[in-house]
Amino acid sequence: MNPTNNNDRDHAEEPNEENGSTPFNEEEETPEEKTRREADEAEEEARKEEADKAAGRSQRAFRVFTANALNFFRHTLSLKEGVDKKATVEGIERDVEFRGHAAWILVFSVLIASIGLSVGNTAVIIGAMLISPLMGPILGIGLAAGTNDLPMLKRSMANLFIAIFISVLISALYFLIIPMPEINLELQDRKQATLLAIAIALFGGAAGIIAGSRRYKSNVVPGVAIATALMPPLCTVGFGLATLQWDYFFGAAYLFFINSVFIALPTYFYIRYMRFPVKKFIDPKVERRIRWRISIFLIITVVPSGYIFYNVLQKSFFHGRAQSFLQEVELSLSDRSTTLISERIVYDVDTPSIKIALMGDPLTPDLRDHWKDLQQRYELEDCNLDIREPRDFGTEIAKLREQSRELSEGQVKEFYLRELDDRNRELDSLEQVLSTYQEGSQQLDEIAGEIKMLFPGIERAAFAFLEETDFTNGTDTIPTLLVKWTPELDKRERKESEAKLTEWLRIRIRNQEARVMHYAGYEDDEQ
Repeated sequence: MNPTNNNDRDHAEEPNEENGSTPFNEEEETPEEKTRREADEAEEEARKEEADKAAGRSQRAFRVFTANALNFFRHTLSLKEGVDKKATVEGIERDVEFRGHAAWILVFSVLIASIGLSVGNTAVIIGAMLISPLMGPILGIGLAAGTNDLPMLKRSMANLFIAIFISVLISALYFLIIPMPEINLELQDRKQATLLAIAIALFGGAAGIIAGSRRYKSNVVPGVAIATALMPPLCTVGFGLATLQWDYFFGAAYLFFINSVFIALPTYFYIRYMRFPVKKFIDPKVERRIRWRISIFLIITVVPSGYIFYNVLQKSFFHGRAQSFLQEVELSLSDRSTTLISERIVYDVDTPSIKIALMGDPLTPDLRDHWKDLQQRYELEDCNLDIREPRDFGTEIAKLREQSRELSEGQVKEFYLRELDDRNRELDSLEQVLSTYQEGSQQLDEIAGEIKMLFPGIERAAFAFLEETDFTNGTDTIPTLLVKWTPELDKRERKESEAKLTEWLRIRIRNQEARVMHYAGYEDDEQ
């Protein structure tokens, strides 16, 4: 054999990288497999190309939809269409003044609102707000601040103070002349500012200036007067002044201030946003001085209102957490012989508190620990939980026995006689309470049928003679009817029904001190 030929054959079988040839491979794909693979690859490429085209169409459709939606909302929510800046300024300036007919309209609206507040009639109060001209100077303040018009700002402030003086004076005279009115829900609702009142004033002020700036006027402004409720707080200030009830005086004044500020603020921002003509001055120094004064006025007005708003917000949050906590407390007592008979939430910036009165067995340590855990869960660690619970006479007797071991026979006798007298007095007091309870039960048996027939909106009722004290003049026994209304009644219907029920109850039991209370914690017993 020729070795050279063998070598040549071996070299021929090696792969030749230069010409790209490969050695023989038994697993090399067949022509049919190659054809299928190429067809699959072509189909995959076609699918990818179609998917890219579909994605491109979707993106273009989304861009078109977004552009159309933005154009629609821009057109629908546009504030610039239909604005008559000159007529708006002239109209607000015209409504600022309180002279002649405007002053008399204010007087009559004050009298109507005072009558409505004294009798607790919501419809009469709404009528007073419809004709009240108090919106004029408040919008004037916002307009003047937005256009750097210091003379108009001074004029608006002066007329607002005139309107406040007239309103408080007339309402105070009215409440001095008439007999002392009964405190009703309409008066109580105007004694304090709430988060809802601030929101209504803010949105109402925005609606007022937007409606007032239109070329074609609408009937929004009377609705704003109703929503923001400027007149009733001022009349409540007059009521507090006439009756020397300073909580009503300062609380209602506080509510009026909040409403006024949050009506003027949207006006200021709207005037700035719409680029109303700003007042120009020949002397730049004068212009800077006026802008500085207006800026100081805005700071003095807005900063306190911002602080007030923050406190109202904190109070609202606290009440929400406290209500959730009390619901958990009631739930924890559902399977025990202890009943929650009253609850009161007192918000104070430094020391807020929740006051609870219980009836039945004393609290157990595990239940107290559970309530502490609930306080932490609802972020009420800094809240003082004031619990008034029944006395544990077993513990007191044990203490008496311990003390008696240390006394002589004569001292023990004297000690027990003294304790016996104390217990007899307690028994007399309990007998009096039992008698009062029995009297209340008898009264409820007599009037229950009449109540259900006359007031079908009452779901459940309880009647008792409650002892009440103001910690200065002793205690008073007040006949009290606790009612739970059906959920179908709204707030307005419930107020009207409670007022009628109170009048009927006083006539029925011949006691003008009787009262009706809606007990929110009055729940059905679990079966």
